[in-house]
Amino acid sequence: MSKPVCASLFPTHIGMFQSVKGHYVTRWKGAPESIIIACLAGEGICRFNGREWRLQPGHLIVIPQDCAHSYEANNENPWTIFWFHVRGEMLSHYLEELQISEQAPVINIPNIAGLMDAFEDVYQHTESGFTNTSLLCLSTSLAHFLGVCKLYQRSIKASQQGVEKRIEKTVDVMKKSLHRLLTLEQLAQIAGWSSTHYAALFKAKMNVPPLEFFTRLKMQLACDKLKLTNEPIQAIAASLGYHDAFYFSRLFKRHNQMSPKIYRKQFSLINDMKTISLAQ
Repeated sequence: MSKPVCASLFPTHIGMFQSVKGHYVTRWKGAPESIIIACLAGEGICRFNGREWRLQPGHLIVIPQDCAHSYEANNENPWTIFWFHVRGEMLSHYLEELQISEQAPVINIPNIAGLMDAFEDVYQHTESGFTNTSLLCLSTSLAHFLGVCKLYQRSIKASQQGVEKRIEKTVDVMKKSLHRLLTLEQLAQIAGWSSTHYAALFKAKMNVPPLEFFTRLKMQLACDKLKLTNEPIQAIAASLGYHDAFYFSRLFKRHNQMSPKIYRKQFSLINDMKTISLAQ
């Protein structure tokens, strides 16, 4: 790196991992370079400075040099990532343009194809040896990559809003479908994600898995019907998509610590409503 232009910005290491389960890296003393990691698919976690960041497709994170860190793929939905180790006094200026800091090290770049093309442009120059020309190409192609990141960058907040809208869409479908059974695959298709990705994002937002949330909505409606109507328990079960009344009763008891029959006996408002009507 005797050329000044190379010394200002240069990738010392470059690589890619594709959906590798168990991928885990720990550096207790950090690395002498800053590390750029871009997630193309799946999920993973990066940890440093006492915090952790969950990476999803389109997320790019920068780990500061000499900073103890670890990162790992999600076991159920392992990530596909590419990475650079980068040196040079110009890197801090590029990170400033991208609004990346130690406190906010993640940005969102939804154009995965554009991100991958820019990475491959850098990677191809590693196959040309270590001539002055290839080193110059490495440096300038890395600068181009960072420029592409700026071009396609979108705020994490905007990305999160998109996630929330998709989850809210599936919740709305659940509320309108209490009379039938929905599968995880059907809900994930509505959200436009894989089943694993949808389940993970839903639980992160709602604190329960999607099908558990759907069942709770059904049990809430079952409670209302038991309190406010004389509808037979078997009919209530069928109206919620459960054609096996015994299964419905077991499910209801698991959620309410009592059977539907006992719940109705303790909480029915039918007699109270009749008393009020007579009093009037």
